Amino acid sequence: MLIYFPVGNFLSFYSPQTLSMTAAASCKERLDENTFELNKRRLLCSAVIYGANASGKSNFHKAMQFFQKLVLNSAQDMQCLIPLRELRNLLNVDAERTPSSFEIAFCLNGKEYRYGFEATPDAVVREWLYEGKSACFLRGTVNGEDTIQLERAWGQANGLEARTRGNALFLSVCAAFALPVAGAIVNWIAHGLNLISAAQPIDFSGYTLSRLNDKHFKDKVVAFLHNADMNVEDIALDNGGASNMKPQDGGVMFTRHRRYDSDGNVRGDAYLPFERHESLGTQKAFALAGPVINALENGDVLVVDELDSRLHPIFTRQIVRMFNSSSDNPRHAQLIFNTHDTNLLSFRLFNSRTGRDEHLFRRDQVYFAEKDNGESTHLYSLVEFKEQKTGKKVRNDASFEKDYLNGVYGAVPFIGTLFDLTEASNE
Repeated sequence: MLIYFPVGNFLSFYSPQTLSMTAAASCKERLDENTFELNKRRLLCSAVIYGANASGKSNFHKAMQFFQKLVLNSAQDMQCLIPLRELRNLLNVDAERTPSSFEIAFCLNGKEYRYGFEATPDAVVREWLYEGKSACFLRGTVNGEDTIQLERAWGQANGLEARTRGNALFLSVCAAFALPVAGAIVNWIAHGLNLISAAQPIDFSGYTLSRLNDKHFKDKVVAFLHNADMNVEDIALDNGGASNMKPQDGGVMFTRHRRYDSDGNVRGDAYLPFERHESLGTQKAFALAGPVINALENGDVLVVDELDSRLHPIFTRQIVRMFNSSSDNPRHAQLIFNTHDTNLLSFRLFNSRTGRDEHLFRRDQVYFAEKDNGESTHLYSLVEFKEQKTGKKVRNDASFEKDYLNGVYGAVPFIGTLFDLTEASNE
């Protein structure tokens, strides 16, 4: 489970900005549904990021992707840090002299780990790993030399320091040489942290398709689509012997729909090639189905860029409710996403514990991305926000959607007239 993730000097981020999945003690709403307790720490089931276009919402997702790729590949890829030349904050003149920084805190096998590093396009400047409060290893520059200090808990890695290039992560090297704890941590970063970009869901031949031979899994995917009112009765990797459509007519996957006569009576089935006949919304729902089901079954972290794109607001809301539900999410999977769907901020659910309707999200689950005058992104949650005039914090019964759209919390675009139609017509 994810505890927090900070990033600094990457794309529009300059000063380190943190998204925390630790529940705020001042938030008392929806404790039973939207939070869970682990190792005496209360964590959030989901978090959402709002902000104007180009505010940096997707850049947070890209930062996690870059972090994940670097951890997985740096031991073998000698060019892995070079992209930081273009991925640093190019609008801040100090960025060239400041390392990019990434850190992640998470729970694995009942233990808490904190791993991070600072890097330039040429070298890893600092690197550290803690298990609880105890350091496993610390890396830094001493007298101009790249130095890795091993603590007792990490003594079995002795000798791998000399095998670690200056532009490679020590954790990745330890995992490559089969150090068990390092391997478990890298495996969690690779598979426990599932990242879906805005463009990826349209590639239907991805993770969901690869799991369709598992009947139990396929039945869940079909139920996911059917319950989303997409009229999909079944999914087949061939045309099921139907005479109305052959595999050579397009696609390798088919969805079964009912056929009707003019009076609306069911007259059989039709198998339709998925890519050709299903809408982009259905294709995205199918692609999301696999990662959503997998996360809920295994207690993983699912991070989705533009979750609401091509999906109906009610469908998006139901996905959020699944992660916030103790019955649908008994393994405490976590969902993090960015969106422009403000309907989620106004939707309320009855809470039997308090006896009143409450917001779908707690205040500590709602984050905003906003750029400052130097065009650097800042992340802040609704529970942190204070009104500028009064200094008061946001109440849990405030009108979140209305206030956000009215600019009370910031993170909205200030849009003037896009162009003058009158002037254009006179030219």
